[in-house]
Amino acid sequence: MPRIRTLGWRAGLSVLLGFIVLYAAIWIVRAIMGVGPNMLMRWLEATPNFRAFVGSTLNYGVGIVSYIVFPALALRKVLGIDPRPIFFPLRKGWWKDLLFGFLLITTILAFFFVIEVKAGWLIVDSWSWQTLSWDAWLRAAWVGLLVNIGVSIGEETVFRGYLLTGLKTAWGKWIGLALMMVIFGLFHLPAYFEGGMRSGTLTLAILLASLFGLMFGLIYLRTGSLWLPVILHFTWNFVETDLFNLSADSTNPNLVGALTRLQSPLTMTEIGFGNVVVVEMLAFAMIALGTWLWIRHEHVDSPNLST
Repeated sequence: MPRIRTLGWRAGLSVLLGFIVLYAAIWIVRAIMGVGPNMLMRWLEATPNFRAFVGSTLNYGVGIVSYIVFPALALRKVLGIDPRPIFFPLRKGWWKDLLFGFLLITTILAFFFVIEVKAGWLIVDSWSWQTLSWDAWLRAAWVGLLVNIGVSIGEETVFRGYLLTGLKTAWGKWIGLALMMVIFGLFHLPAYFEGGMRSGTLTLAILLASLFGLMFGLIYLRTGSLWLPVILHFTWNFVETDLFNLSADSTNPNLVGALTRLQSPLTMTEIGFGNVVVVEMLAFAMIALGTWLWIRHEHVDSPNLST
């Protein structure tokens, strides 16, 4: 792809303003549209299964659609860029990225899960399918899939598809990547505060989130689509949290795998949280290496947006 001439600081500020408006619009639409399915479920006195498989599908489905449509509209409005060739183009071999990303992260996280269990750092008390009825387990699995699909698609279309594309067009590749990485890391700050992270652990967690943002951005620029970033993002969230439960979160309503407890040195303390993040950074390094090798092999002739 030919080099895109940068547009200057005014265009960059327009992109950042558009980012704020975009997220506000998505939040408002999701809040409004989420009321309808909830009211319908109460009016029907729906069973838990009906709420999960119909109500949650309608609710999160609206979110997923808005996460795709709104960034696409914002990209056209702010910069006049057609999102279709760079969001989810159905180019030859697109499904290989999905399969690779899922297998890569699942394999790496399974490796760390086994190591931590064998070392006695992670205790598996049971598995959720042993403690839940089959329909309760299916409800948790279905809602968990919807949640993680929404998060992965939403964050990739907003942060990489819209924000990175816009900042790169306005201020160049490296400035765009740096700003997007910082904003993406800070975006996770409220959730980490809520999870009890403080001081050094919080800094490490923000750094890890920022590194993931950088990796997803580089992948997007190199491959010319969001397929690979989305599947990597989805699989990390789903497998790490909902399947292997490597952080031992017993409050997770979408847990479909291991019921775990952390042991020293991975304990529920400030230092223990820090050690958990360090382990996650090691997993991140392996994921980054595997993805780099894949891209070198499979995306030699991909549309290159990095110039």
